Parts: sequence; C-alpha cells; structure tokens
Amino acid sequence: MTAAGEGAFLTSVTLRYCDMDVLGHLNNAVYATLFEAGRVAYVEEKLAAMTPEGAGYVIVRLEIDFRAEARYPGAADITTAITRIGGSSMTFAQDIRISGRLVASAICICALFDLARRKALRLPDSMRERISIVAALPR
Repeated sequence: MTAAGEGAFLTSVTLRYCDMDVLGHLNNAVYATLFEAGRVAYVEEKLAAMTPEGAGYVIVRLEIDFRAEARYPGAADITTAITRIGGSSMTFAQDIRISGRLVASAICICALFDLARRKALRLPDSMRERISIVAALPR
C-alpha cells in the first residue's frame, strides 16, 4: 500500500551524515524516525484542531517495508495519508522517497489516547467524520 491520493500530505526531511550506518546507507532505525516526522507533521497540520483536549496519539502497530537502499546526502520526502478510521484508531499509509525513488513504505496504526488516564479513547463520531473529510476517505 502506498500513501498517495487527494488526502496525502508531504513532508521533507534533510538526511544527516549520522543517519548512515557502517555500510554507508540509511540505518534501518532511522526509517521509523522519518515516518514519525511525517505523521507528526500530518497531525499538527490536519488533526491538531480536532484532537480533544488532554488527548494525543500513540502507535499500536508499525510495519515497515524496506524497498531500496538509501544513501547520504539527500532529502527524504515522506508522504502520509490516513487510509482507515477505526473505533479508537487510524491507519496511516506512508512512503519515503529520495530523489523520486521509493525506498520504504509503512503502515502505522495510531490510537487516540487519554493522557491523564493512560488509556485509548474512542474517536468521537464528529471527529471521525471530520477525519474522513480531511483524509478524503469515501463516506
């Protein structure tokens, strides 16, 4: 699954020399950080205003497919889209491209989380509707 379409959001991150490993390519752990940068930018831009006070988002699943070698220098273009809305969670599809080449893709499930009670929250119906609009999901 790739992150594309009307509701997709693009974030660019400059790769750093320290992101590379001894083999001279992007360290596998850095991909999770790049995907996080894409999700955080998406949430700040598109979801922050509708997130209930005292709530945030936690990852409950992260699946990464490494598709091609990535090397320094360059910029990672991270495309992020919501592809599904559940009872308390959203599924994000994400891609990382460097110089237009797909190097990794991910599926990430994030749950709405009550920061005081430390428990998942059900997404309010009004929020689910607004996310569907922002994400350009069929209703």
